[in-house]
This record gives sequence, structure tokens and C-alpha cells, in this order.
Amino acid sequence: MTKSDDTSHIHPPARSHQPFQAVVMPVERASTIVFDDLEAFEKRAERVYDGFSYGLYGTPTSRLLEDHIAQLEGASRALVVPSGMAALTLATMAVCRSGDRVLMPETLYGPARDMILRFLGPLGIEATVYDPRLDAGIGGLVDNRTRLVWVESPGSATFEVQDVPAIAAAAHKAGALVAADNTWASHLLFKPLAHGVDISMQALSKHAGGHGDLLMGSLAVRDESLFRRLKDTARFLGYGVSPEDCALCERGLMTMPVRMRHSAASAENIITWLSARPEVVRILHPAMPDHPGHAVWKRDFSGAAAVFAVLFKPELARVQAEILRRMRLFKLGASWGGVHSLIAVNDPRKGRTSLDWLPPGPLWRLSIGLEATDDLIGDLEQAFAAAADFAASQRAGRTAAE
Repeated sequence: MTKSDDTSHIHPPARSHQPFQAVVMPVERASTIVFDDLEAFEKRAERVYDGFSYGLYGTPTSRLLEDHIAQLEGASRALVVPSGMAALTLATMAVCRSGDRVLMPETLYGPARDMILRFLGPLGIEATVYDPRLDAGIGGLVDNRTRLVWVESPGSATFEVQDVPAIAAAAHKAGALVAADNTWASHLLFKPLAHGVDISMQALSKHAGGHGDLLMGSLAVRDESLFRRLKDTARFLGYGVSPEDCALCERGLMTMPVRMRHSAASAENIITWLSARPEVVRILHPAMPDHPGHAVWKRDFSGAAAVFAVLFKPELARVQAEILRRMRLFKLGASWGGVHSLIAVNDPRKGRTSLDWLPPGPLWRLSIGLEATDDLIGDLEQAFAAAADFAASQRAGRTAAE
């Protein structure tokens, strides 16, 4: 059939269905998906979970990534969504209804705590914040209205390690599900589903993306009915992911083990150097033998991420802004798991009731990237030295003024 130019611009020649086998994930973009006949079109809703019905609900690219994540998590199904925050919201909304309760540790990601308290609370979902050190004792908090218990081990600010199998056993005994924010360790260092967890969540923006340019989250499960509840909730919320972002994430997964091993080795050396500094009071990292959760970490985890916290002496508060201003390689940023080394400064004591064990003083969270270890130590050293000179000059100025 002869086609006009206008029509030919829209309908290219039919392409061969012979597979093109590249070693990398193909990127297939679509909003509209077409069907061969009326019967297939009318049954398109049946394809939501496994096939393709509309681009928002999945493309071959996103399904490949989901299958890969499921494999890595030891899951039967996985779902990718626009961010880690989206994954946390989705999991909670899929499991809980008005009148239900959700338990969350004080260490849970701050914006997620706000979401549960300030967004889901007015919708009738009651939230209870618990001490992350409760472990099996959490059974005393789980009642017949509790539908979901969140864990985050270690906590991303103060690094408490939770006994996840003990918490899961207590929650399941009362009929509640357990969801784990496993972003710190990722599937590479800890597999929540193998330790009794029902929903394993990650912010893929961190270790999986690995370059500070990707926003995505994932949920992995073993139960098909639970997967369908998650998928339906994602549809109702209009969650979709970009195929290009899926390809970036898949590329990040391929280098993730190498990056994480390099960063962890570098972090170990930096921790050794920091431990000898006069400014430092304590290092918060579960791989350290004196960490309160070290035994549980050693039992359940296969390694340590290069993300940890440093507690400084209180007097450092006067010059920490100057120290951070002098940094050349470390950047101020509230993330981790990327190729760039980052420092996040916060005071976790605000809004917490279970931090009686944490002495006063500034707390920094460090994420060690892929820069040379000696260069990173040199950056810290020169910044501390410059801040000491700055403090000395301030003292001299005050003395002269007096």
C-alpha cells in the first residue's frame, strides 16, 4: 500500500523479530502499547502482573531489572518504583488500612517517619515508634491491629544493629508482616528475606545506582499475593519508572560488588586513622569489635558498607563549619553509596528518646567513595589542621581584645 509522507513519518517499515543480542540491557520506551486483536485488547488488564498493558505498568526494560533484583534478593518477585521513599510509602500503604497500626524504629529514614506520621496518620493508620534495640522484646508492642513492622539495620544515622530474625519471629507470631529498609547493606551484604523478612526494600539510588545520578527504589518479596498487592497499590498511585533509569541501575548493578569492596577497604583504613585523632570520641560502625551490635552484625551480614558515623568532642562544634569549608574531596551531601565521598551533618538527638547512650558532640555520617584512600585521609588531615589554626587565631583575637 502506498503511503503519503505524513503517514510514512509515523509508520516505519516493519522490523525483523530476530533477536538482537547485546551484552547490555536494551532500552525500550513506551506509554502506549498496541495489541494484535480485540480479544487481546479486552484482556489487557490480565497482563498487569506478568505481561505488558501500558507503559506505566512496566516495559521489557523495567521487567528485566525487576527480575534481576529478585534474583539478587533471593525473591520470587520484585518491583521498581521512582525512589526509595516511594518504595517505603508503597509498602506501608499496600499492607495497612485505616484502623491498622505500623511499628517503625526511631532509626527509620527521617522523611519516611514523617510520611507515616503526618501523611498516613490522618488517613487512619496509627504509627508507633520503637527503640531499635528492643529486638525480640518488640513482641510486647505488636497487638491485633498491628499489620506491619519496619526494621532498618543498621540505622542510617546512629548505626544500631537490630536482631532482624528475632523481630520477624515476634511479629509473625502476632500475625504482622515485617519490612526491612536494607539500603545500608544492600542485597550484597544482607538478604532480609532469608532472615524472616516479608518485604525487602532498597533505595537503589545509593549502592546500586552508584554515581549520584539516579532515583529509584525496589521492593522484593517471596509471596505472590503480596507482590500483587504491592503492584496494585503502585498502579493506583501512578508509580512508573523511566526505562533509561532502569538501564542506568542495571549498569550500576554490574559494577556494584567491585565498588562496594573498594569503598569498604578504604573506609576501614580511614576509620583506623580517625580513631587515633584527638578530636574523635567514637566511631559508629557495626564492623568495629566494640560496637554493641557487632555480634549480630557478624552473625547475619557478609560484610560492611563504607558508611559510618563519627562522634566528635563537643568543643569541635565551634569550628566544624570551618573544617567542612576547608574540605576539597569530601562534599557535604545527604546520601551515600556513590563514587564521591560525602559527609552529612545532623543531630539525631532531635526527636529521639532512645539515645541516652550517645554522648554530646557533633555527629558526622561519612560515605567513602572511590577516591584514593591516602588522598581522602590527606583531605581530612588538612581540614582539621586548618580548623585548629582558625580556632587558635580566634582565641588570640579574643585575648588581644581583652
